[in-house]
Amino acid sequence: MYSTTGFSRQNIVDLCAMIHSETAGNRRLWPPILGLFNCVTVALTYMRRNRVQAELAETYGVSSQR
Repeated sequence: MYSTTGFSRQNIVDLCAMIHSETAGNRRLWPPILGLFNCVTVALTYMRRNRVQAELAETYGVSSQR
């Protein structure tokens, strides 16, 4: 995981915990397709590796189309 994101799994879990605590109580207007952990992982991978959205969508099994 470190090679793709620059973070260890525990660092990502800690980051997810911080995000969850800051957004607790906020209403989500869309279905959480990937879940918080995978959303953070995708964002970190995108920023670190500059992978295109279509490639990330294929990797995580979601559509890159709107």
